Amino acid sequence: MKQMQTNTKTSVTHLFIYALTFLLVWEWLRPIPVITATGQIEVFIWFTLFSAVLVYIRMPALITAPLVFTGSIVGLHLIFGEGNFVSREGGGVTIQQFAGELTVNLSAILSGNFADLSDFFRTFLLFMLLALISYLLYFWVLHTRKVFFFLLSTIVYIAILDTFTVVDASQAIVRVVVIGFFILTLLHMLTVQDEERAIGRRSGTFISPAWMYTLIIVVSTAVAAGFLLPKPEPQWSDPVPALERFAGVEGLTGGGSGSGGVRRVGYGENDERLGGGFVQDDGPVFQAITDRESYWRGESKDTYTGQGWESDPGYVESELVFGDTVDYRMFQDAAGIEESEVEIDMADEADFSLLFYPGQLQDVLDVQGETDSGSFGLEELQFYTDVANGRFQARTNTDETVRFDSYTLAYEDAVFPVEALRSAPDEDPEEITDRYLQLPEELPDRVGDLAADIASDYDNRYDTAVAVEQYFNQNDFEYQTTDVPVPEEGQDYVDQFLFETQVGYCDNYSTSMVVMLRTLDIPARWVKGFTSGEEVEELDDGRSVYEVANSNAHSWVEVYFPDVGWVPFEPTQGFTNYADFEEESADVDIDTDVPDQEAPDPEIPEPDGDFDELLEEGADGGPSGDDTDVGDDDGEPVFSLKSLLISIPTILFVMVLYQKQSVLQNYYFVYRYRFFGSDKSFEKAYERLLWMLQIEGLPRRGGETLREYARRVDLALSSQAMMKLTNSYERIYYGGRTPEGEWQRRRQDWEEIMRSLRA
Repeated sequence: MKQMQTNTKTSVTHLFIYALTFLLVWEWLRPIPVITATGQIEVFIWFTLFSAVLVYIRMPALITAPLVFTGSIVGLHLIFGEGNFVSREGGGVTIQQFAGELTVNLSAILSGNFADLSDFFRTFLLFMLLALISYLLYFWVLHTRKVFFFLLSTIVYIAILDTFTVVDASQAIVRVVVIGFFILTLLHMLTVQDEERAIGRRSGTFISPAWMYTLIIVVSTAVAAGFLLPKPEPQWSDPVPALERFAGVEGLTGGGSGSGGVRRVGYGENDERLGGGFVQDDGPVFQAITDRESYWRGESKDTYTGQGWESDPGYVESELVFGDTVDYRMFQDAAGIEESEVEIDMADEADFSLLFYPGQLQDVLDVQGETDSGSFGLEELQFYTDVANGRFQARTNTDETVRFDSYTLAYEDAVFPVEALRSAPDEDPEEITDRYLQLPEELPDRVGDLAADIASDYDNRYDTAVAVEQYFNQNDFEYQTTDVPVPEEGQDYVDQFLFETQVGYCDNYSTSMVVMLRTLDIPARWVKGFTSGEEVEELDDGRSVYEVANSNAHSWVEVYFPDVGWVPFEPTQGFTNYADFEEESADVDIDTDVPDQEAPDPEIPEPDGDFDELLEEGADGGPSGDDTDVGDDDGEPVFSLKSLLISIPTILFVMVLYQKQSVLQNYYFVYRYRFFGSDKSFEKAYERLLWMLQIEGLPRRGGETLREYARRVDLALSSQAMMKLTNSYERIYYGGRTPEGEWQRRRQDWEEIMRSLRA
């Protein structure tokens, strides 16, 4: 009976460890849909679990192999087949397809043409690989009890995915470490108990509740400390952009578009197809030293296609003083002008040949950079201005594309009098209306109807623009960067956002505002660049250093006002418009919603995404990105007084707890058996005493009988209690029963030894 109980406990322990190991395999499978085009990952997870169960119950191979094969065929049917598997039209067709694929693909393997393997057969091979892994893990974990290599491989695998792909493994790495702690500890305990049985000690295989509680507390404390203790910023820069440049791969910040996969935020060139989610990228782009916060303009787009933005460039070769030689003006006479300068230092990872600037660019005072043939200075450059979109680009005198390292700009910032904006005339120049009122013929009428309804109470361009801008904050729109749908073929991007999903990021909001204003015959354009970034340092001269990252990529709106110029607006929830509006009278209360309905506070978003097309692996484009202005958090210094007051006592507590763990365990067992001990627990109490003697430096020697060991312990502790306990233990062990009252007679002897060990 006791042997049967031991076997049952062994099975439960092994099952628990094997289940934890399966969770590690799950961590290998979870990122696959993100980094590959593999779908229906749940089928592979269930098949792996099915294979693991078959391996664990140790059925004969003649039964296990057919079941695994059948499971793989069912999995193939769930992925590639149609209908019910148990029907001829369902599973029968899948089996016939497998037979045909097997012949063709085996021929390809024998001829070495592995690239010709079909997706159907590749999936079958993956099923077989998962079944093999299930068996190997069972062998490694429960036979050799050496799982460290697999655990280390899992950590390396997740770290590589987090570093070199769009996978965010910040939570996965915590799960793996916690699971690993449990597996390693439990396996070690099984090994210790096997050694005890090998030298004649009785020891149950299942880990006792005390050990489980201790393990949970220690692991929880370690994880909590990892989360709560202050952590310095990364000391090394992100290696990915440097590796991409070294390998000749186009990186995120260099723009470009892809053909599928998950996109990553950053500034790019192609905005022809917007939509879809993206993941964040906090890689640095540049640092700016300036005396004010502002958006960093890259360029604007004027042609809305129903799917995204295009623009016909109008480049003009220019001298350095842009304001005197180029017909590109942001502001006109009615706008107050403030002149300023900004110094920009590009990050090593960035690779741009265009200027990012605030306000109205006036002059390039200094510039340093590189070409394929070497470095250059200001005198070696020729600038080109896109007079339609405000894009300033540079090439060398030998027509080489440049990569800026740093530059200093002179620019003008405007102060917009609100009364001048309200009183601006409605007559726009022909060159403005021709370019900035364009709309696709297929635009649904309800977009214009909604815009007209929003603007119905206002009789001037400024209040109308503000009403459309505030509309998104006063209705049921949700800022979201991950689960954002892509318009179907023939579906309008703005119409989908306004009337169907109402979920999106800056591209959705800004594009919708531009389109709605154009339906009202108000010239507007779509602008992209970066938000102000995070203020990282205040200088003695009153200026500040701002760090701009890929996650600051953003898009916004500029509206044209005659006699004033182009005025920026910010429709995206949670973002701040840094334009300076000068009020001369009380604010106008603009209500775009149902009367008496109070607008909810805008939700502060995660850093907005970036331009789809700019996104790495973006499908013909992507999100325009976001601004960390909203999400920026200066936080506390790493070694602030508060963090030290928290971390130092925590570290000391953990150190004392570790150093005194045997004493604490001693107290725990003494009080446990004092209040809950019984005749039935005598054997366990004796075995626990043997274990405590071992960890305190009095282990039982190989070949030593219990009586010999007891005499040696009594001699070392100047006691006779151990021999008394051993005599009682042998009577119980060999007699098969515990005399009534035995524990109460020997409890004092047991506690005497425990107290001696504590001393």
